[in-house]
Amino acid sequence: MPELRVRHFLPALMGSLHQQKAEGELVLEQNDGTRRLYWANGDLKYLRSDSIGEQFGNFLIRRGVLDMAALKELLSDGEGARMGDRVVQWGLMTHQERDERLHELLGSVLLHAMEHTILKMTWIPGALDDNLSGDLQFRLDHRRLVWDTFQQAKIDRELVAMFRSEPDWRWQALPDLLEALSSLPLTPTLAYALSLLGTEPLGCDTIAGLTGFPQAQAAQLVATLWALGGLNLVCGVLPLLPKAEPPPPTQMPVPELEPEPELELAPEPEPAFEPILLVQEDLIPPLASSFHEDGAELDFPEPTPTALPPISEEDEEPSASERAHSHLVKAKSYLLQDRTSEAIRALEQAIKLDGDSPGAFESWLLLGRLRINNPAWSTRAIEALQVASRLNSRAAEPWALMGELYHRKGFKANAQGCFRRALELDPSVAVPAGWSQEAPAPPAPAPKEGQAGLMGKLRGMFGRE
Repeated sequence: MPELRVRHFLPALMGSLHQQKAEGELVLEQNDGTRRLYWANGDLKYLRSDSIGEQFGNFLIRRGVLDMAALKELLSDGEGARMGDRVVQWGLMTHQERDERLHELLGSVLLHAMEHTILKMTWIPGALDDNLSGDLQFRLDHRRLVWDTFQQAKIDRELVAMFRSEPDWRWQALPDLLEALSSLPLTPTLAYALSLLGTEPLGCDTIAGLTGFPQAQAAQLVATLWALGGLNLVCGVLPLLPKAEPPPPTQMPVPELEPEPELELAPEPEPAFEPILLVQEDLIPPLASSFHEDGAELDFPEPTPTALPPISEEDEEPSASERAHSHLVKAKSYLLQDRTSEAIRALEQAIKLDGDSPGAFESWLLLGRLRINNPAWSTRAIEALQVASRLNSRAAEPWALMGELYHRKGFKANAQGCFRRALELDPSVAVPAGWSQEAPAPPAPAPKEGQAGLMGKLRGMFGRE
């Protein structure tokens, strides 16, 4: 089981696997679980995950198909049968509905595999019949799965950084690229861009300039077409899969040989004088150990020290702001799956890493927006929105959200002040009906009976009507 060690992350490896028409199992050990991707002829055939949220039963609960009681009853019935088969046998879903839900789940597994950190990656070559015989009955649409996942994945910055780290990479498009991808949901703009790609080798920057796409969108297009087989890498180093390690050679038994008879040698004549070897220690450079502590062999050092090469950007640890942005991306992904509590935790992690720079504005704003939905978090929501308004003093949205929260709580004066400030910054910002920049302050309550005379006397004393 050779361990796969490449510096590129999953999208580049998917393009390489498709181009090599690889067949085997790719094991990804990630910080939230282990995922297994099965390949045949360069196409994805199935995916598995041991993450609790990516089990088919739990997935159906989140989609409202099952409740917890039904899931427990299904698990206790029909031992040996797969969950997908049980829901069909019970009449909860048709075969077609089951396959649609399963395809949706596998897309979620691939999306999380792209967006989560890969701790270890292992490639197990070989046919899939032994490990995946039952699951091969499900026909996975590789093209649709890859297309949908690459469109949803929030990995634009990572893709741009990867392509910049490989300036020698050049791709060649299929001669009939547009026709080959006609079954995919292409927009007119994207179809026109594909028609511009010819069979000459093109780099990512050249494709961006040719199509007029921004750098991030061009990087996403190149990675998607590579994984679909529409582009093939023709220049640069292809991320290769290691070959299986050959078995150790069998050792043949060595026959025992009869000991040879000892020969008597004539004694050597004694020298006329005993030689003396003079060693001047400062003329002999000390020898470094030829092995690391882990056993890896080293070259002997040169006589003169050489300067260490500069550390490249791809070897540097990601900065705090980059890690914070990664947590923000995770939070947005959780929101798409209705996992609000996990999104809030991801935003709080992003703010811990980088909460004072202008780049933290989006994290504070999204955190405030999520907190205003919980009445118990009203104070914390206001605090988050106030920090967001401080980081971007020209943004109207934090003020509008604070006004909405004050309006909901019945603090009309505070709400009016926040809405007025939001409209000053952006007259098009949405505020509740009846509130506008020109709207007068809410009228003061009428004086109670018995207070009108006293108030009139006070106004007369100060010369007011």
